[in-house]
Amino acid sequence: MTATRYTFCRICEATCGLAVTVDNNRVQKIEPDREHVVSQGFVCVKGTHFDQVQNSPDRITAPMKRTSSGWQTISWDQAMTEIGERIKTLRQQHGADSIGHFVGSPAGANVLSPLFRNAFFKALGSRRFYGTPTTDTTNKFRVNEDMYGSPFRLAFPDVNHCHFLMVIGANPAVSGNTLYHLPRAKARMREIVKRGGRVVFINPRRIETAAAGEHYFIRPDTDVYFLAAFLNELIAAGQADLDRIDAYYKGFQSLRETVAGWDAERQAAVTGIPADTLRELVAAHGAASGAALYMATGVNQGRHGTLCFWLLEAINAVSGNLDARGGTLMGEGLFDMAREVNEAGDLLLAHERGDGFPTVVGNHPSGLLADDILGGDVRALIVEASNPFLACSNPGGRLERAFEKLDLLVCIDLFRNEVGNLAHYILPAPTWLERAEIPYALQSFAGNNPTPYMIYSDAVVEAPPEVRHEWWMFSRLARACDLRLFDSRAVTWLLGLNDRLVYHPWRWLRRLALTPERMLNGMLKKAGLPGRRTFMRDHPHGLLLGENRTGTFLGTERVLTDDGRVDLAPQAYVQAFAELVPAHYEEELAQRHSFKLIGKREIRRINTSSANVPRLVKEETNYCYLHPADARDLGLAEGGKVEVRSRHGCIRIPVRITDDMMPRTVAIPQCWGHARADGLSHAIRHAGVNSNLLAGDGMDNVERLSGMSHLSGIPVQISAVAD
Repeated sequence: MTATRYTFCRICEATCGLAVTVDNNRVQKIEPDREHVVSQGFVCVKGTHFDQVQNSPDRITAPMKRTSSGWQTISWDQAMTEIGERIKTLRQQHGADSIGHFVGSPAGANVLSPLFRNAFFKALGSRRFYGTPTTDTTNKFRVNEDMYGSPFRLAFPDVNHCHFLMVIGANPAVSGNTLYHLPRAKARMREIVKRGGRVVFINPRRIETAAAGEHYFIRPDTDVYFLAAFLNELIAAGQADLDRIDAYYKGFQSLRETVAGWDAERQAAVTGIPADTLRELVAAHGAASGAALYMATGVNQGRHGTLCFWLLEAINAVSGNLDARGGTLMGEGLFDMAREVNEAGDLLLAHERGDGFPTVVGNHPSGLLADDILGGDVRALIVEASNPFLACSNPGGRLERAFEKLDLLVCIDLFRNEVGNLAHYILPAPTWLERAEIPYALQSFAGNNPTPYMIYSDAVVEAPPEVRHEWWMFSRLARACDLRLFDSRAVTWLLGLNDRLVYHPWRWLRRLALTPERMLNGMLKKAGLPGRRTFMRDHPHGLLLGENRTGTFLGTERVLTDDGRVDLAPQAYVQAFAELVPAHYEEELAQRHSFKLIGKREIRRINTSSANVPRLVKEETNYCYLHPADARDLGLAEGGKVEVRSRHGCIRIPVRITDDMMPRTVAIPQCWGHARADGLSHAIRHAGVNSNLLAGDGMDNVERLSGMSHLSGIPVQISAVAD
């Protein structure tokens, strides 16, 4: 029977509504849900083409084991038993921290998996968590914890009411927004302009979203000087809200002294943004009825991602726009996620590595993973929904060589990617269409929604018979390792019984199991919302909640610092600024005419899954994007090939020439490089080049405040080469 089922996309944080046509448990067509309460019929091509991921002949649909004679299909009992025995042996011989985990971005859309994953590793005694957060966002979590008292106190722009929005290093129309929910990003930013406001984009490339406002070029990885000067000029112009500062903040004098030497002229010498332009933007920001600054991955991945986000949050705060209509807000989710995280303690800032680098929201720096493996600290790794060889710094393929040394490598994924090729076991996970779900935890639990709403969706189709949920895998693996989950013998026994029931061949026994549907139903009801059945019947397109309120954060118990005040000048940042920023400024002056490399997001690609979709990926390769003047200097024509060299590696790639690039800046789309991905039949024929071979790893290439890898603004040399 053909039916239309309503759900929402989980490829990025926009979580747009979808209408899915299903026939005989097979997805036939995916279209936008025009009645979705927030996305209102918007969805990108990745969502509407996900049927080619769902129905891909390349999907792994049963546990696989790598043997001397090739890949072998095995049973779940065999997989769990063998993996469990190897983990127990490694734990006994080398300690619990020799067993690690690496998580990718798609796992962020899986609300239940982290609960069981964390319980498994806590019972094991290991805190060796790595993942893509240290390639894109841990700087923000570090700043939130130091300024507001919790990594999960996340402010977001009130786009529905602001009159001045500045977006730095982000391209929401292509990649969605980081850490808050904003489908229809370009349209909603155009609405700001229509009501008489301004939307300003600061970026080394004239990004697609810039069509919604105005754009200014900035030299890559110089944002810290722009933001320091912006804050200094704002204070000098008398735009600091001193009454609010006295009432709710601490450290303002230290903050003011830190940026005092950075004026509009000084930053102009390295950023390329004229002094008059910066001062005009400061004046427009001060005159607006509600203003917000927002930054994302392009800045996060620079050498000063943490300092940049600190300065940006300080601008939002001292200007009087934090916790104010049209400024930045602190949402209220299904429960107080920030407070509960603090009470648990596991995700708070820690320095437990012995090398001075932090763990932020539980994550060790991915840029140190190769060192940790080659040094013998990590001997086993479970990789969940990720392809770190392409997502992380991988100078000259060093990360791959490290993975080859692992005693145990387990991949939980939809496909056998390049990491899977080295795995000892691959465990098949469901797609998000095969999973009941509510939106991302940061939307649902932390309330990072400019338009608050909730939606619940049952699974649209049933998963193949041998596919298992990630939460089930960790629960089952705990039994194989003789571990006690949630520190309770009774809970462990009940979960063991549940493991058997939830996939039992007799359907009537499955009804007794604690299924994902029942777990999520409990979360919704605990928050005072309708249960899952009511959602499916009465609110299939989502349920709008009350509008975000102002005045709910500053001066309240929601500020989780020791004294209840927002810290404008954490000592670690003031010290790092003094030690690093002036010295790096001199480097920028000396190298201001050299090339720098940035990444580029593409609307048709986001990860390994989308790379394997024929309707999405038709180009055979990615390209190096250059300004016409640079192309002329290099003697290049469209399609010519260049050698791009950094001190970490070298690649060859064809070029595209466009005045959307700032001169002396090159952009290469990331997450290409599938030349050896024989488990991805389409991606391997459209392999492209891995730009992260040019990024460094190790201590000199990881930011010490947040553990972030330096992946943007990398100095490079470029030369034309013959085909």
